[in-house]
Amino acid sequence: MEYFGYIVLSLAILLVMVLIHELGHYSTAKILGFTIEEFSVGFGPKIFGKRRKNGELFSFRAFPLGGYCAFLGETDDEEEEKQKPDKVEIKTADVNADSAVSNDTDGKSATGENKSDDLFEHVMREKTDSNDGAQGKQVAEKTVRLDKNGNPAKTFNQQKPWKRIIVLLGGVAFNFISAIIFSLIYIWVVGYAAPQINDVYLDPDGNAYCDLQKGDIILAVNGENVSVMNSYNDIIAGVKEGQEVTFKIDRAGKVVSVKATKQKIASTNADGKPVTYVGFGFLSNTEFVGGNASNAFKYCVPYTFKLSWSILGSFGQLFTGKVPITDVTGPVGSVKLMADISLADWRNILILLPLLASNLAMFNLLPFPALDGARIVFTVIEWIRKKPINRKVEGIINFVGLAVLLLFVLIVDILSFAL
Repeated sequence: MEYFGYIVLSLAILLVMVLIHELGHYSTAKILGFTIEEFSVGFGPKIFGKRRKNGELFSFRAFPLGGYCAFLGETDDEEEEKQKPDKVEIKTADVNADSAVSNDTDGKSATGENKSDDLFEHVMREKTDSNDGAQGKQVAEKTVRLDKNGNPAKTFNQQKPWKRIIVLLGGVAFNFISAIIFSLIYIWVVGYAAPQINDVYLDPDGNAYCDLQKGDIILAVNGENVSVMNSYNDIIAGVKEGQEVTFKIDRAGKVVSVKATKQKIASTNADGKPVTYVGFGFLSNTEFVGGNASNAFKYCVPYTFKLSWSILGSFGQLFTGKVPITDVTGPVGSVKLMADISLADWRNILILLPLLASNLAMFNLLPFPALDGARIVFTVIEWIRKKPINRKVEGIINFVGLAVLLLFVLIVDILSFAL
């Protein structure tokens, strides 16, 4: 039952990450005057929806692994044509949660409620002559969104390129800002990992390989402090066999210095099994230290940049084959992994938050079709050429990219459980 609770928590965390991203698109779009059709929590069939007076639909859908922010005419060329009225008579329409439009000429809905005059959704009537003389004239209706000035609202693609680029970057920006906030919380509450000595190995003559004692916490190596930006493993990575180092340690509240040499260790562990490796001759576990406001505000921004850079490096290693596909997980595998490590230690939840936020930001910046990065590339090309790439071609490219991404996610999730 406890594990199920962590599964639910992991799902909630993923949903929050995606909603932060979509909120970035929504907020920047509102500031720049874009017309928004729908802000959805989740995918699939709509469970609940409420439309605001300005025409925006806020909905909750069946599958909570994500969400989206849909703009007027974002992918529909026909919608752009609707926004170009000619010889029209404007009448206010009733708008409900299902986008139904009432044509009552007295401005009332089907339930008799009066609708305010500031609705941005209107019915435009365009009179056309019928070829059938017996029927006379017919009326063709089409729904048009109006802006605050009463003019037909611009579709997404009718907005200036620089505005679209800002809106497309809005999701990444919000994820990155949230990563900084999550990093601040993590460092303040948890701190950073430092090795705490759990055992010291003895040589064949019964002498300790180093003068460290059980319970010692390593604070620095050769004057280089262990911190959230500089882990112990990062520091000792350049130490060669035979080289002596000086550890600054916390021993029962007192700071002392201890020298140790990296050498070949041949000993036995607590179970009597032989241990052979090159190192300093101790066994350690992780102790979290340095959790305070000072370190949090000092390191939250550089730590987020460090995470983001390492994530970009991981993407590069994946594309070059240095990281096998079996090391990647999709949404289902990610939820399971998050639940597992959160169950092991609650502090891992706080470590995951900035990592996931940075991951989502960097992933969406990739210039892969269907992602924000690719859409930005298309918009920049349009800006330079002074005309867009054929919208249908762009739509096909993004559709294929989305299909490939979904297939990739499915494959890596299957592999993560099969192997």
